[in-house]
Amino acid sequence: MVPRWIAYSDDVLPRLRYQFCPMCRSSLTRRMINGDNISRVQCPTCGWVHFPGNAMGVNVVIVAEGGIVALLPPGEPAEAPAALPGGHVEYGESPEEAAMREAREETGLETEIVRCLVWQYYRHIGYPGPILNLFFEARAIGGELRDSEEGHVRIYPLEEFPPISPRRKASQKAFQTYMNLTSNSISNLI
Repeated sequence: MVPRWIAYSDDVLPRLRYQFCPMCRSSLTRRMINGDNISRVQCPTCGWVHFPGNAMGVNVVIVAEGGIVALLPPGEPAEAPAALPGGHVEYGESPEEAAMREAREETGLETEIVRCLVWQYYRHIGYPGPILNLFFEARAIGGELRDSEEGHVRIYPLEEFPPISPRRKASQKAFQTYMNLTSNSISNLI
């Protein structure tokens, strides 16, 4: 029997568009299985069910002596050259651990998380697929500031922080949220 190919929505990455069971290699089918009106891909032979997960990412506003840490990645426009450290949460890693790892990898700094600023879900089509981003404020507690493959790293006083690249939507959201929360905290003290 020739397998009938299963259709996937555009937001499922091609590498997650299973046609054969990864457990027993049978052709997969699509049907409602949980009474929740969600059509899922399932193996009729062994019962394996495909539950594709959303990607998870982090971005970090790092407060250091002298200001806020900025990445200056190559290829960004001169009028908006900045970004914040960030990346994917690895399998088995907490978002906080990912934020501190990304900060260390991209800036050389050891950090501690001060707070989660906000989270945002993006229904992104294409790599990395739908993603849940968590945005953190962190404080530099050690390490040595250094450039990385992500670009040059600099500390700017808050009022001199360069504009963030329009291609860096998550960095923009993290920084804007930080600014809003910081200005609200300051205005509440006055």
